[in-house]
Amino acid sequence: MQNTNQRPESRNCNPSKMYKKSCFLDMYKGFQTLLIGDSFCDIKLKTDDQKIITAHKVVLSIVSPYFRTIFTNRAEKNHDLVTIRNVDYNALQLLVKFIYSGQILVTEENVQDLLKAVNILQLYEVKDACCDFLQSQLCTTNCIGINAIADLHSCTKLRKISELYILQHFSYEI
Repeated sequence: MQNTNQRPESRNCNPSKMYKKSCFLDMYKGFQTLLIGDSFCDIKLKTDDQKIITAHKVVLSIVSPYFRTIFTNRAEKNHDLVTIRNVDYNALQLLVKFIYSGQILVTEENVQDLLKAVNILQLYEVKDACCDFLQSQLCTTNCIGINAIADLHSCTKLRKISELYILQHFSYEI
């Protein structure tokens, strides 16, 4: 009687091979579609001005340690409304869109609100983007202001670069 449970012998050194589909782009698009359609949203984020943004706890938690902590906290995890204090509504909206898309437009008008929000929400990739933007804008008319912003938001690299810029472009007269 022949054994039908036998496995064919492998002639290769590696007895198995992992197959995977690269679907991260599809996932991003799917998450964006769910957000736009307000489908399966399980959290509302309220800003100080009482405006509300809807989202998905799991998506926010993947990207932001702040949200992960809030949503795993025993007191907060069953709530469907969380007030985000000291964060501008427009900045929060941009950051939620960033979490879902991986893209954000940093401008002169929103950079300070974004920096304040990213420090709270712990979105350090956006903080780096804001600092890169400010560094690209450095000139003699704004270098002291950029240095103050960098100091206020703990942007160490930008602070050092702006200090060096100030030292190189202004002379000391005694």
